[in-house]
Amino acid sequence: MMRLTVADLMTQRPVMVSPQCSADTALEVISRHGVSEIYVADKQGRLLGVVPDFELLKAELSGEAEGATVEQLMSRSIPVFSPQSDAAEVARLFRDGRYSQFPVVNAGRLVGVITRQDVIRLMAVLRRIDSPATTRDGNKVKAPKILTTKNRARLSKPTVAVATPAKKPTRRVTARSRG
Repeated sequence: MMRLTVADLMTQRPVMVSPQCSADTALEVISRHGVSEIYVADKQGRLLGVVPDFELLKAELSGEAEGATVEQLMSRSIPVFSPQSDAAEVARLFRDGRYSQFPVVNAGRLVGVITRQDVIRLMAVLRRIDSPATTRDGNKVKAPKILTTKNRARLSKPTVAVATPAKKPTRRVTARSRG
């Protein structure tokens, strides 16, 4: 069986901001990209922390966001995975419901993000592959015939086209065509 890795499932362009990014700008970035958290990285792309949407919401509602940077709001202790990590290991962590996504880091640099939705999409695809195919009206679809050596030889014989003489068009006599 093929071993799936995080690299097989991850999104390669995570949403990143610099540590000096304002909380207001971070809120706009989260809204624009439709993500639940943004990653804080330095100029070299090294992961420094994460700012979940709920932290920005708390800061906005409490008034702490005014003048704050993401560096002040970010969490520094976050679990990360490498692109070579086993996807099944990540799926087990998602099962617990505590996390919805993880950053993917290679040599300290943020290279992607794997989400619970990535794993769910994979599971849905695998379930469709394993289930028998049916048509819309519920009839099972027959598997295509396997092309064997014997079938291939029979099918590759040249076909001879037999020419048939063309029929001459007949003229219908109608009341108008009579002279």
